[in-house]
Amino acid sequence: MNVIIREYEESDLDSVNIVLDEAFNRKKDNFDGEEFIELVSQCDNEVSGYLLMTRVLNPIKNKYYYLIDYVCVLSKYRGLGVSDKLMEYALNIAKERKAMYLQLTCSRFRDAAHKLYERCGFIKRDSDIYRKEIL
Repeated sequence: MNVIIREYEESDLDSVNIVLDEAFNRKKDNFDGEEFIELVSQCDNEVSGYLLMTRVLNPIKNKYYYLIDYVCVLSKYRGLGVSDKLMEYALNIAKERKAMYLQLTCSRFRDAAHKLYERCGFIKRDSDIYRKEIL
């Protein structure tokens, strides 16, 4: 199967929302911003996956890194290397743009995602993440 990875286009919205809804029970709107990079995978001329990267400035080091969010693939395309290709494409973008590193967080219950990230060379850090919701 041929897997194509490319940057998101506004016309992908409905297809990406199907992927996001299946994986995370979420939907998105189109948005602009040079700090965001959205990627899609295509298999058999169908949008099969989605990845969102956000460029973040570390003001102390005056350098950027990318935070990866929402790595997801339609269930019928899982296990075929689609997410690996999305991650590889994201890594190449970060390298081209001279980012310090890629970073992501993942629920401790998502074992398949953990295996993906480790396979892609991510190292689990000894840290706890704290968040205060502001609604």
